[in-house]
Amino acid sequence: MKKIFGILSLLFCATPMVYAQTDGIVTLDSSDVAMRLNGAAKGKVIDSGSCGKNVNYELYDDYTLRIFGNGAMDDFYHGLEGVSTSPWGKDIYEKIKSVVIEDGVTHIGDDSFCECSSLTEVTIPNSVESIGLEAFDLCSSLTKITIPNSVKTIGGLAFRLCRALTKINIPNSVTFIGYDAFDRCSSLAEVTLSNNMETLTSGIFYGCSSLSHIKIPSSVTSIEYEAFKNCSSFTDIYIPNSVTSIEDGAFYRCDKLKHIKVGKNVKEIGALAFPQDNDEDVVIEITSETPADLGSVEAFGFLCTIYVPETALEAYRNAKWWNDHADQILPKNYTTGINSIGYKQSEKKTAIYNLQGNKVTEMQPKGIYIVNGKKVIK
Repeated sequence: MKKIFGILSLLFCATPMVYAQTDGIVTLDSSDVAMRLNGAAKGKVIDSGSCGKNVNYELYDDYTLRIFGNGAMDDFYHGLEGVSTSPWGKDIYEKIKSVVIEDGVTHIGDDSFCECSSLTEVTIPNSVESIGLEAFDLCSSLTKITIPNSVKTIGGLAFRLCRALTKINIPNSVTFIGYDAFDRCSSLAEVTLSNNMETLTSGIFYGCSSLSHIKIPSSVTSIEYEAFKNCSSFTDIYIPNSVTSIEDGAFYRCDKLKHIKVGKNVKEIGALAFPQDNDEDVVIEITSETPADLGSVEAFGFLCTIYVPETALEAYRNAKWWNDHADQILPKNYTTGINSIGYKQSEKKTAIYNLQGNKVTEMQPKGIYIVNGKKVIK
């Protein structure tokens, strides 16, 4: 009998953790148990479980969430009023401050960290190949994230309304980013895009009001619906020769956008593709010899200046919808002030041209002229 009691005592001593159920959270109550988080500080486990077939999680008392194992996380659902199917439910996800995903995890599930409003930092390992739909949606305190060069796809709405995010680098491993991925990331001021993306999807940078410049890679062939709408800090944009279509509203409401250069292979330009309001100082340089199909007469505003190749001047002035802008269309070899768009523009005050593209020596008391690439009304 004493022998049996001794064995039982040893078993209890070897298992010092006591599990308690409080408000739906399983607490491992032990002052002696502490886990190291992939090199991060130690903490006490307050919740744990499965979040994938071979992937588990542990939540620590400082609200660091550790994801570990091999393979993909499950995809979850996050709905109205905070309804979530993730194992860290509403009472937990709003308190999570950091997420450490360990090597071996290959997929960050849909809605995994949606509305984790206290989340400020995330560690993503080189094993991750995809970031799911709405994975970090509404993470309003997330200031930065490093996407490793193992990631190939980023789901739609993945970082929507991450209003504190200031910088993002998309590695060349990424070939596709879903719609509205960075929608209204209002503090996002610096973006580097992958050189292997073909499409800038609908609303991808919609409402990124702090973004003043972006380099569109030469791999991109399509700029979709409202991709950059309300990017109100844009000042200039160069659309490379690889782009064949610019869809409706692509740069609509980019109110500070003054210099636009469009590559020579654009075949379609959608309705309201470019700024419409207060566009007197907007200069658009079209390099294609063939007029693109316009989605409507309002592809351009009615006060901007449009430069086209001299040899194609009449083709543009007579093409459908373009002809409504005939008095705005001038031959390219006349002064534009943006022969090469860049951060520093060098403009020369040289000749004066009328709206027919003819050089004149002086402006008459009444009329509209182009001086130094800008429209002047007398």
